[in-house]
Amino acid sequence: MARKGGLIPMWSDREVGRWFDYFVDRAEEQIYKLLQRAGEEFVKIARKKGNYKDHTGNLRSSIGYVIVKDGDILTENYEQSTIGTDKQTGIREAKRLVSELTSVYSDGWVLVGVAAMPYAVYVEAIDCKDVATVAADHTEDWVRKQSKTLFDKLAEKGY
Repeated sequence: MARKGGLIPMWSDREVGRWFDYFVDRAEEQIYKLLQRAGEEFVKIARKKGNYKDHTGNLRSSIGYVIVKDGDILTENYEQSTIGTDKQTGIREAKRLVSELTSVYSDGWVLVGVAAMPYAVYVEAIDCKDVATVAADHTEDWVRKQSKTLFDKLAEKGY
């Protein structure tokens, strides 16, 4: 409906702002849930499927993940191994590495999965054992499939 001097707005700026805030919050909630499920997939596979002997418990204890948004850690998952002679060093190394990485990736949403003991790469390369590579690859594929499904559903709804 037009009036002298222009159109009559159907909604106030405040109403439009609340509407956008609602949908941004819902989108962020979905992003968070997706990343959380992905992180849980990563640690489940890396902790359980690693085909190496973990004498101290540190390597399995160094496996974990965090979800970061704009530099702030929202969720973290570290778990002490049930076997080994030390175990605490692994969790400490995971937290140290995550702290380094979160300062580098401080914009937007980030999922960081780690196997943080410095020798993890050697266990994979020299001993030909899987520490986290299979878990990381699986998690990346899982996120791609979930994202595609989500975007396909949005396209079906005309978004």
